Amino acid sequence: MKNILIPTDFSDNASDALGYALSLLGGSKANIHIVHVVPVHTVPGDVPVNTSEIVTTELEEARKAMEAIENFSKVFYGENEGAQVTVTTDVSVGGVAFNIKKMAEEIGADLIIMGTQGVNHSFLEKVLGSISTMTISDAPCPVILVPKGYEFKTIDNIIFATNLNHADPYELWRATELIKPHIGRVRCVYVTKDESKTDKEELEEFAKYMVEHSPSVQTVFNVEESDSVEKTLSEYAENYDAEMVIMHRSKKSFWRSLFGTRHTKNMASWLKIPLMVMENKD
Repeated sequence: MKNILIPTDFSDNASDALGYALSLLGGSKANIHIVHVVPVHTVPGDVPVNTSEIVTTELEEARKAMEAIENFSKVFYGENEGAQVTVTTDVSVGGVAFNIKKMAEEIGADLIIMGTQGVNHSFLEKVLGSISTMTISDAPCPVILVPKGYEFKTIDNIIFATNLNHADPYELWRATELIKPHIGRVRCVYVTKDESKTDKEELEEFAKYMVEHSPSVQTVFNVEESDSVEKTLSEYAENYDAEMVIMHRSKKSFWRSLFGTRHTKNMASWLKIPLMVMENKD
């Protein structure tokens, strides 16, 4: 049974993430834990408003909303121990990304699924530049970012970004285990700035190993020469009608290059499909 954590701010974007999670499960048994974090507001000194009153009001509203969600889930999924999906909720106060990480650790989350604004509007500054960036950079488990308005599609095509890391076959297996029962064709993509400097023999051996150990019945390996990793992966996702892009967060230069401040914003803002980020196990 999977433990899935879903942060929510009760927006349509957050509802998209919840709907995606339920569709992704495809009838599998799971515990879904929905969390809302009320941030501590910074109110200018010249404004006659008590910060604690704001937080208290937001807490009360959030708890009422969560209670409604729990009541609905009990009616929809049932309350017995044999229910396929159980839904629990939590409301806390503090730093949003910090509390998401803390909750994920407490419940032993296998996966975090959260909404992002995607290509719709102001995504760079409003979401990825803050909560999403901090969450994927320090999450104790894989994270799936679901673009705003994205409707779940059966995962038939996956783009897996590789940096020729020996652990990549295992990371691909872990990722596909999390999205079962959905498993589609996998296209492993290695992006290099200068293909002429790549050891062809080493690359061929790695590609063969990757394909042979892939959990998918159909896996191909592609090498692309490009100055923009994120642009190349986005084009692959669009050209091959992919339903998900998977990346492994690593301490190595590839991750820093891809998920540095500017590249991270570009990647997630360009993608119109969910992005799964595997946590760092180094």
